Amino acid sequence: MTPSSQQRVVGFLFSALLLLLPSFVASSYYDAKVDQSKNEEAINTYLVKGNNALASGHLDSAGRSYEACLRMDPDQRYCLINYASVLVDLNAKESDESMRQQRTKKAQNMLTRVLALHPNDGDAAFNLALLLQDSSNSEEVTREAARLYQVAVQTADNDGEERWDALANMAAAKQEIGEYMGEYGAIRSYERVIVILEEMVQEKEAHLNQDGSNFEEGEYQYFDAELRAINEYLSKLYYGYGTILSELSDSDCQALQSKESLLIDWVEPFVKRSGTEKENEKNEAPANYVCKMNAINALRLAVDLNSENVVAEHMLAALTEGDIGKGRASNEFVSALFDDFAETFDAKLEALGYKVPGLVGDAAKELLASSGQSSFRSALDAGCGTGLAGRYLRPLVNGSLVGIDLSKKMLDLAAQCTLSKGCGLKDEDVAPANENDAPLYDHLASLDLETTTLQEVGAKNGFDIIVAADVFVYFGELQKLLSNFAKLSDSSGAFLIFSCERIEEEEGSKWKLQKSGRYAHSKSYVVDTAATAGYKLVGYEQITPRYEKGEPVKGHLFQFSLEKDQDAKDEL
Repeated sequence: MTPSSQQRVVGFLFSALLLLLPSFVASSYYDAKVDQSKNEEAINTYLVKGNNALASGHLDSAGRSYEACLRMDPDQRYCLINYASVLVDLNAKESDESMRQQRTKKAQNMLTRVLALHPNDGDAAFNLALLLQDSSNSEEVTREAARLYQVAVQTADNDGEERWDALANMAAAKQEIGEYMGEYGAIRSYERVIVILEEMVQEKEAHLNQDGSNFEEGEYQYFDAELRAINEYLSKLYYGYGTILSELSDSDCQALQSKESLLIDWVEPFVKRSGTEKENEKNEAPANYVCKMNAINALRLAVDLNSENVVAEHMLAALTEGDIGKGRASNEFVSALFDDFAETFDAKLEALGYKVPGLVGDAAKELLASSGQSSFRSALDAGCGTGLAGRYLRPLVNGSLVGIDLSKKMLDLAAQCTLSKGCGLKDEDVAPANENDAPLYDHLASLDLETTTLQEVGAKNGFDIIVAADVFVYFGELQKLLSNFAKLSDSSGAFLIFSCERIEEEEGSKWKLQKSGRYAHSKSYVVDTAATAGYKLVGYEQITPRYEKGEPVKGHLFQFSLEKDQDAKDEL
């Protein structure tokens, strides 16, 4: 499982707005629309009645009022916006997927209609962006959502207001599509919303620090909970901001240096000064160094604001080259990362040109052919994620196929896969449902790969083959992991296939925690460590597991056999 470093990094959405209007709608809107003397009062009555019902949670009643309003004027702006909100709220309680889709499409059409009539309606733009992002994970949809959030922000700017909700979502969407720079780019948007929320925090802290006797019963607890919630949002925002700064090119960092920033410190302590004035001038830190230092500061703030933000903690360690989990990503980090990433996992990896599951499948097929067997008796998909590698393994295994992962949400998706659908199958490849269809995996479990036992996965004997597609990027030290894989393997002989990100031998390191937050390994370290666990290298190739920002990621794919008395250091 390999998420983009940008991944989800901070993409969080806020609930759709309810636009509650005054009890009387300005007549200027209706002059060109309806017979004012006959319809304006009735339309306004339906609108207010709908708003009151929606505010009190009576969704069906609110919907009927808005429908009556729209029968009198199909283009009534606020009835369209608020009726769309009703449909979204009804979907929250709806179990029928077909009905959910119908309501979503209807709500989208209503908000699209508002924007066709009023292109700068910030509330319609914001709500439509939320709906679009909830319905699809494609880059095209994310790009359109970012544009709509910008409409909401610009409209608020023109009105002299601040839309922190739209700013936050715009920052996340712009980061997702790589639009970092500019007045409405991700960097500036993160800075603006962070400043707004920091001011909110100061106000609420000042309020909480007053004499407690001024609070009514339960009021202090309410404001304290509200403050904690804001700090949690700030933690996510600082994480997103920090990850962008850590990834900026030298030219973009240089461009930032020439612009006024709300948060970046371009002076001490990020400029190295020592010795003579001439030496000081020569040693001034380059712009990319300053970006990195500010990225580190942002990630530290993310961790300080929310100690449970393990993703920020891990990325901070990657940037500061700190030790994390004694040479591996923590279980909490991996679980949190992939739980957040689960729903968009397959789509994101497809966009990155992700190839590892297919490469692992091809390698497994070659090993099976070389073994002289017609199929493997059992297989373990270690770090199975949503089941992309399992799709390639299943045809090669006539017995049990087991999947292990730390992320329960990824496992939930893998559990939905059958022989005929899911786990990487395109819609056009899905076979018609039949009575012989069965789950793709025989057993799925949330376990730590370094300590998993055969008993925990319901296996009586060891596995014929273990595969790990982009799992080793969350481990630096491999000894414990490979030793446990050997324990999980069939003692009479077994195979192991896995991929790693690659560092060159001359880099002088066995493994390295990269600023992406993923570990990379040298070939010699992997082969030597596998040898101590009893493995012999039988296949090796350098690969491009995926692309990031259009550039190929360096990787390698290993094939090992586990047999007695073999020299695991034989080179190909």
